[in-house]
Amino acid sequence: MQDLESSIQTLVDSATPFYAYKLPDEDLISLAVIADSQAFVYEDLDRPSRPEGFVVYPFDDSSGKGWCFIPENIKHFYLSQISTSPGTGTEIIEDYESAGFVEYASQFAMMKEAINTGEVRKVILSRTLSINKALATQAGGIFSRMLERYHKAFVYMISAPQIGLWTGASPELLFSRQNDLCTTVSLAGTRLQNHGEKQWSLKETEEQEVVSDYIDKILNSFNIASFVKQGPEIINAGNLIHLKTTYTFNSCDSLGVAQFVKALHPTPALCGEPKDKAMALIKRVEKHPRLCYGGFIGPVGPQALSLYVNIRCMKIDAEVSTLYVGGGLTRLSDLHSEWDETAGKSKTLLSVISE
Repeated sequence: MQDLESSIQTLVDSATPFYAYKLPDEDLISLAVIADSQAFVYEDLDRPSRPEGFVVYPFDDSSGKGWCFIPENIKHFYLSQISTSPGTGTEIIEDYESAGFVEYASQFAMMKEAINTGEVRKVILSRTLSINKALATQAGGIFSRMLERYHKAFVYMISAPQIGLWTGASPELLFSRQNDLCTTVSLAGTRLQNHGEKQWSLKETEEQEVVSDYIDKILNSFNIASFVKQGPEIINAGNLIHLKTTYTFNSCDSLGVAQFVKALHPTPALCGEPKDKAMALIKRVEKHPRLCYGGFIGPVGPQALSLYVNIRCMKIDAEVSTLYVGGGLTRLSDLHSEWDETAGKSKTLLSVISE
């Protein structure tokens, strides 16, 4: 079987549209050349004749529109069958005196003021890191190293004219449906692995509770009373650990998946609470467009769909690539702790880039 890494590199080098992904805790990797693309709207999720494809939806409508990419053919690989090229990892030095920190501190202060005055209860502040390398030349290696290191994440790479070349390893499920079984999660509260033995702080647990409360309200608004709520539990995500609460329920035929996903996205884990005011604050304060960062991605088909929040992700351009990281701010947030958290999140992808 042709090696997955070389297959992906050939597709990138030839500018052939494709997508590849692996679901969390699975060994099966799907690689598809894209034959067609369709503008995606939420209502497509309720279509009984929904075609198999891969959905990419932005953080918000002002960042562009959603797309569903239809495969020409799909090849399957298994982790045991792929060879992984070595990668030393790269590092971006950002101290508290850097220009990036100065801008981040200013934006943090504006958002913290909005929290203190009661405008929002929680809001997510994101930032970007520029990587001045031609990373497209090592796209295959980046993808294979992510597969090796982040088995519990949704690992993907997609290249299409409508969005460019993106890759990531997301630990956060937005919504999945397998036949009638539906699942969503509340994932918030982050710390480095080496701090895992300490008791979780009030800030971390409060941040997680905001997201869980939001999902509780959505389930109630859809009259879903019979659901199983498990957590919060601690999960590993590379060099980080998170608090996670999982919700499962049977949809039967009464749930409109389109409206449910629309109500979920973006959750307080990527936007804030209340959603409309947090979204307005993000647009007012942040200087970069989020594009696909904070949106959702994943495979869809007639019988199932799996949509993941697009975090721990990177857009690869010809000479400079952009890595996106963020964190949730609440009344208990500390500037330096939040900055350090985003630095820790950046290592998910920095660790798989060769020097």
